[in-house]
Amino acid sequence: MTGKIITASVCSLLLLGSAHAVEPTATGAGEERGIEAGPQQATESALDRRIRIERKTRYESFVLTPHKPNYILPLSYNDLPVNAPPEFGGPGGLDRNEIKFQFSMKFSIVENIFSEGDSLQFAYTNLSFWQAYNQDVSSPFRETVHEPELFLIFPNDWEYGGFHNRMIQIGLVHQSNGRSGAESRSWNRIYVNFLFQRDNFYLSLRPWYRLDDPGGDDNPDIEKFLGHAEVRGVYVNGSHTVSLMVRNNLKGNNYGALELNWSFPMSRRVRWFVQYFNGYGESLIDYNARVNRFGIGVAFTDWL
Repeated sequence: MTGKIITASVCSLLLLGSAHAVEPTATGAGEERGIEAGPQQATESALDRRIRIERKTRYESFVLTPHKPNYILPLSYNDLPVNAPPEFGGPGGLDRNEIKFQFSMKFSIVENIFSEGDSLQFAYTNLSFWQAYNQDVSSPFRETVHEPELFLIFPNDWEYGGFHNRMIQIGLVHQSNGRSGAESRSWNRIYVNFLFQRDNFYLSLRPWYRLDDPGGDDNPDIEKFLGHAEVRGVYVNGSHTVSLMVRNNLKGNNYGALELNWSFPMSRRVRWFVQYFNGYGESLIDYNARVNRFGIGVAFTDWL
């Protein structure tokens, strides 16, 4: 079993590496991001650079366009793991150290539907938690969250308080852990995402509305812990990228979460990646349990 898992993981990493066979997604200036800066690129923002590269490579046969960050954290420590599937024999059978990784890609289906520059896109994100060091139970995956989504992107030109609304994204997203019975978790949402830019700071405001019938699924109270919206800020400083995600249900019980990420260059193709998560909803199997996790690894792509 372990050998099959390792083989699958190696294949995933090879796919991630091929995502930028032509030119990697970049977020800073010049060669530190794997791009040779020309005269016009010297003042190009991180978002403009990503848009330009995606447009250049979107029809390449051997290029996978990243959606969310692609990373692997070989060192990922959760100080109090809970909600273990039955094969672990309860929470006491879980290792606090595990491997966390995310693979996320997208592709454009059709462009210029309603106006110049808009597009309909499909994306798939896989977020996995692998008990690789837990040899007592044959090192299985503790949880894998599948997230397909379909969304429209519209370029925009609003400005408010010094923030420029660069684009609006309207989407339908499904999340599921692919399990059955008592371990089944899933929900569906429609969302609107407003992306703002102010110099090297980017702000994403993403409210959503749940489509499921809370009385007919396996996690009827998930909104209590994940709320109805998410705010994410990204700051690009040269070759360093820092992002902060915040969620809160805005009620007296104050269930929420924050995720802090920091990436910086290791080489032209790979970046060091540090992540801290505290709160609810990191994965679906433990959406209603507080998670306190710190991880170190590498990122193949970041938000910008």
